Amino acid sequence: MNMKIGELAQRAGIPPSTIRYYEKEGLLPKVQRGANGYRVYQASALERLDLIQLGQKLGFSLETIRSVAALHGAALKDALLGQLDARLQEIDRLRAILDEQRHAVAGARDKVRQSLADGECRVQAAWTTGACAGRA
Repeated sequence: MNMKIGELAQRAGIPPSTIRYYEKEGLLPKVQRGANGYRVYQASALERLDLIQLGQKLGFSLETIRSVAALHGAALKDALLGQLDARLQEIDRLRAILDEQRHAVAGARDKVRQSLADGECRVQAAWTTGACAGRA
């Protein structure tokens, strides 16, 4: 199946400019041009775009996607599994950081609520110390 860039873009759900960018960056192989000068894509280009979009959805950089997509066979499987394992470790690390931040934010919110519960006080004092300035 041969497609022009507009049809490929529509099928992939991305703008033609993104396809051109991916070509320029080496994520898509150079494409043949018809006698009229238009790019002519094969179905494999759509498969590659699906792979690129999945990689981005999983949080991989375009550089990582490019390096993995260039491989074949066992090397592809090994690289893909390695990248997926590394991404899971990164997600776990980020989750731990977010859990820590969430705990700190919830604690700060509780301090402010407690300090403000008895009436008005300076928000900055309640925020930083958990106590209202000028109160005993």
